[in-house]
Amino acid sequence: MSAKKQQPVRKSLSRELILEAALGIVGTDDMNELTMSRLGRALDADPSAVYRHFRNKDELLLAMADVLMEEVLTTYEPADDPLDNLRHMTWVLRRAYLRRPGLALAVAPRFTGGAAETHIVRTMIENMKELGYDETDAIALVRGLAEMTLGHILMTAGVMALPAKVQAFELEMARSYYTYPRQPLPQASVEERRAAHMADGDAVYSTMLETFLAGVAAGKPAKPQKRRARQA
Repeated sequence: MSAKKQQPVRKSLSRELILEAALGIVGTDDMNELTMSRLGRALDADPSAVYRHFRNKDELLLAMADVLMEEVLTTYEPADDPLDNLRHMTWVLRRAYLRRPGLALAVAPRFTGGAAETHIVRTMIENMKELGYDETDAIALVRGLAEMTLGHILMTAGVMALPAKVQAFELEMARSYYTYPRQPLPQASVEERRAAHMADGDAVYSTMLETFLAGVAAGKPAKPQKRRARQA
């Protein structure tokens, strides 16, 4: 008698395993590679199994974005100065997104609705309130700061997701438009040009952030003085 052919063992999937595989795929910055069939191959599973955990690709993307938010909370270390906290939070947010520029382009404009994102927003609002702003003004300022940060993340990620030669041109022109005459870039590897573009973006963002925070510090309301107890 011939031996029975052994059936392959069905791989048990979880949200965590799927998210880990999806983040590994977009680590190359090529979001076109993130398809359900590609994800199934990476997981050694039937692509239809992914739909038991995520209804569609959009839901998967937002879950991936919430993983980035969790990374932000893991890295963020609060200090005593609320202005320093706002500064640190936005830098951590920027770097978390730009570790995966392709994913940043897809999810930076979106709300995830997750617990990590909610915690980040409330932390920033509480820091604004510690500076003396009321809830309404604190919310408006935090939204302005967040959208300024996310907008520049999108600009930086947009160039970093381009082909290497196009990245080089964009970096050269970004520098040349603000100086005269045009300054050709020296010969460099793809990694060196990528690092140069990140450094250029960081320098621009630093100017934006410090200008914004200087305005926040200058405009903060004077804290009301405590009333002295009446003498008998």
